[in-house]
Amino acid sequence: MKRNSSIQYFVTHLGPDTLLCVATLAVLACGKGKATPTEPAAEVEKSPGSALIQVSAEVVKDAGVTVVAVEKSTVPDIITLTGEVAADPNQHALLSAKVGGRIAAVTFQEGQQVSKGQVMLVIESTEVTRIRGDLGSTNARRNALRLRVARLTELVKAGTATAQDLENARGEMTVLDAEVSANQQTLAGMGAGGAARLELRAPFAGVVVRRNAVLGQPVSDNDVLGEIVDLNKAVFVARLFEHDLMRVPQGAATMVTFDVAAGLEFRGTLETIGRQVDPISRAVLARIPITDQKQFLKIGLLGTASVAVSDDKNRPPLPVVPTTAVARVNDMPVVFIERAANQFEMQEVTLGHTAFGKTEITKGLRGDERVANTGTFTLKSLALKATFAEEE
Repeated sequence: MKRNSSIQYFVTHLGPDTLLCVATLAVLACGKGKATPTEPAAEVEKSPGSALIQVSAEVVKDAGVTVVAVEKSTVPDIITLTGEVAADPNQHALLSAKVGGRIAAVTFQEGQQVSKGQVMLVIESTEVTRIRGDLGSTNARRNALRLRVARLTELVKAGTATAQDLENARGEMTVLDAEVSANQQTLAGMGAGGAARLELRAPFAGVVVRRNAVLGQPVSDNDVLGEIVDLNKAVFVARLFEHDLMRVPQGAATMVTFDVAAGLEFRGTLETIGRQVDPISRAVLARIPITDQKQFLKIGLLGTASVAVSDDKNRPPLPVVPTTAVARVNDMPVVFIERAANQFEMQEVTLGHTAFGKTEITKGLRGDERVANTGTFTLKSLALKATFAEEE
């Protein structure tokens, strides 16, 4: 009867996540065949209001349990802004034809990573042919004039030609030098390759986000044929509603997260706040520069920005722990205090502000403890398993 009443107590009073931990440990304890007797992984010593969990070094290693010191500081108030990822305007380029012609080759696709200087398109253009012809003709005239200047120099020394004739020839030489230089710079600016071919190259390393080019397509000057962005440095464009304008300072600390990427946090600061309110949404645009992680960022990806709105200078410091250090038992927040090597105490706590991966503890910690930061699910399971065994 005692066993049945204990089970009934647990089913009635424990929450679903607690029962899940107990069930998980029960399944892990059941194996095929006869188990070899081993040392228990955890021992729980009951003391008023606490439970000491002694775990082996092997369990600590396998569960990835790490410990951090509790800080005495403050966690700021935050507001949450929605927005989306956009390219940094300084790392955003359009591939456009500088002259009319026909596309002879396309070497890129949407989503492709490209390197700086990589050939993206080849355009055959009669304009390139004309400029090359002008350059060749000017070069020929300049070479002939160079010979004339040399001859006149000798004739002036012999007294059979005037100094004015020599000066006039040198002036013409200067004009032709300028024409040759201009034609060469024009071809270089176009990206002209051999013959009548014009090469469009990537201005920087990045990813192609748009392609508007097909083989044989006729193009005019300034037609946009592709788009490249460098998302290693992107911008999160958030909507800041007018009723929050006085609360959010420019330069405030921020953390951007995405529902589709749990665990990824993009820290930064609020760089600029727009000066124009949208008449429909009643919001201004706020820019937050962010750095890519694991090539995750995509143009237009929706996310959320947490923005600090208080300086905390007048608030007393409180014990602060990483948010990952807080577990829940029966919907009550707990932390696991390190009491000795591989020995932890499960302690109920009261939470304060949570922001940027940190949580204030208003009750339950002094501020000089060390608590488990990772592997808390295993510690929680061991504590509940031992408690369940005692109740039996």
